[in-house]
Amino acid sequence: MIRVNLKELAGEHTPEYIAAQQLKERFNEEFSGFPNINGYIHIQTSVHLYAQKRKDIDILIMGVMDGFPCRNVRTLNMGAVRELKVKSFIVNIELKSHDIRGVRRDGTDYIVSYQNGDENASRQCSEAAFSLKNYLDGQDVVKLRCPAFIVGILWLNGLNRDELNVLRNNEKDNALPSVFSFKDFVDAMLLSANVINSSDGFVLDFLPGGKSGYDSIKRLFSSVRRLSAGLTRKKFEILSRNSNAEIDKLINNIGKRLTIVRGRAGTGKTLQLLQLAFKLADNLSCRCLLLTYNNALVSDIQRLIDYTPMPSNVDGKTVAIKTIHSFFHSLLVSTGIASTSSLNPNSRNYEERYDSLLCELLNYVGKTCTDADIQTLKDISEQRIDWDYIFIDEAQDFTNLEKSILFRIYGPRRIIVADGVDQFMRNNTPQNWREDIAENLVYSPPEMRVERRQKANLVHFVNTFANQSGIAWSVTANPELAGGNVIITSGLTKKIYEELEENCRNNGCEKYDILILVTPDDVSSDENGETHFSKAEGFNKSGISFYDGTNKANRYQYPVIDQCRVFQYDSCRGLEGWCVVCTNFDKLIEYKMRAYNAKADSLGLDSKIIMKRQVLLWTLMPLTRPIDTLVITLKDPSSEIGKLLKSISDLCNDFVRWKFDI
Repeated sequence: MIRVNLKELAGEHTPEYIAAQQLKERFNEEFSGFPNINGYIHIQTSVHLYAQKRKDIDILIMGVMDGFPCRNVRTLNMGAVRELKVKSFIVNIELKSHDIRGVRRDGTDYIVSYQNGDENASRQCSEAAFSLKNYLDGQDVVKLRCPAFIVGILWLNGLNRDELNVLRNNEKDNALPSVFSFKDFVDAMLLSANVINSSDGFVLDFLPGGKSGYDSIKRLFSSVRRLSAGLTRKKFEILSRNSNAEIDKLINNIGKRLTIVRGRAGTGKTLQLLQLAFKLADNLSCRCLLLTYNNALVSDIQRLIDYTPMPSNVDGKTVAIKTIHSFFHSLLVSTGIASTSSLNPNSRNYEERYDSLLCELLNYVGKTCTDADIQTLKDISEQRIDWDYIFIDEAQDFTNLEKSILFRIYGPRRIIVADGVDQFMRNNTPQNWREDIAENLVYSPPEMRVERRQKANLVHFVNTFANQSGIAWSVTANPELAGGNVIITSGLTKKIYEELEENCRNNGCEKYDILILVTPDDVSSDENGETHFSKAEGFNKSGISFYDGTNKANRYQYPVIDQCRVFQYDSCRGLEGWCVVCTNFDKLIEYKMRAYNAKADSLGLDSKIIMKRQVLLWTLMPLTRPIDTLVITLKDPSSEIGKLLKSISDLCNDFVRWKFDI
């Protein structure tokens, strides 16, 4: 007989679980009429997918059986079939419980209504199916002979069969009414997947590996939700603190004044923004969006949000993160100024095109739109731009256009900015957020000067580096963060990496907490234009499991298994690690010198002096990423930067190891 299993979750009373219980009972009743057919069906609700666009599957249904007969079906590739045998399948169900008043059909898509606007349920369903497939493809649960074919089905649980048929003019699609049979379930699957014409007749077989594949995937999703560990866990503990005087002061001013938090790298600005957003969302049911420039930082913070119980509801309290370009792209599409495909970040004239469209957007929202029009714009459902508060990380790098548009749509009182003072990626001059804002409408606590990331020895090392480079930089070490060490050597050897791994293990950290930064010289492109870490083969031979953050295909994701991270230097801002390796540091400086975009000279200083200071100032960004251990590798220890680092190692030889033979 076919056994239907519903994974029991303690205290589970969600609409998804209740609907799944009803489905289990219905399927069991139907299968009881076929006692000679053996098989298994696994149903599970609220499945969480890490590092995917759609992170939650409402209901997962997976089955493997001898061959359940379904008669008189219509298939996608074989047309009408008198009898079909169902052998395996894996389906994600997107559940919507709206009644007929809350559902409409737009073309072939189903649109459902929420208090804050409408959602495209059909799109959500297809995105969830893609995310599920993408997630399974990245797991080492079983070596399947080919990828599973995953079907997405929309369950409109608030509509009866007649209401659904009227809504879709009796057309067949992947939507199912409140009550449906296993035959209806199969019919919906057949609309989007091919069947096999085998010696055993027509067969539906979507799950490779048979029972072993079924068991492996079941074990994967039946395990307890992964708990955060390492630095992720420590950050979450900070975010979860109920009492925090600094955060309470900020909350008292939010909504009343523009809030500006200032501090150099490592002083805790980003974590403070997250603490504030988390508290506003959790305690006051606010919708909070964090904007930053760096894709790598977006995926890192998204990992923190995913691996800890941060709120993330479609119609309610939320903490979300986007890149600046992604957010403004949504605004441009919402207003009709740009199409979804018209802004390609990889195009040669992207920045010029981006600025031109933002000028048009500012003119539209600033001169054409009334306040009521702005509210209507924010209510547009598909782009989800209706946020209670906007948090801006690395705000010193924003352009005037971006700032003006945000002020017009959301107002200064609903914006909280973290100003990194003098670390720039896009501009050489800082954005002035106070400009044209009355002083009584700005709240800015004293600049954060105490280091909250790096241990004291690393702070001393960076301060010394800045001082000997002629850079105006000074951060106060936190006496509670004692220790830290620096290694300066010719290359990242297996022995050094194993030392870093052991350091992480001994301090409760993950491999994820090892961050390796590389120059563009260590990134190669294949015939399809895909970028990859060029030393991957050597790492693999040395047994170093790594996540290739230099691959553009990975920049919106994070590793779902424990691996160290490899990123280009240009992606490092905002990231951190227990151990950080700055590879070929002398080559990084050469690269930055070549790429330097000279501006008008300052106070008549020599342009070469200005360039050198700006480049060395930029290099403080990677040097301030580590918490405990910094490894710097040099191609040429006798280079100018090599000699500088050697002099610092001589001054700080109690915690700096110079590992060269010269």
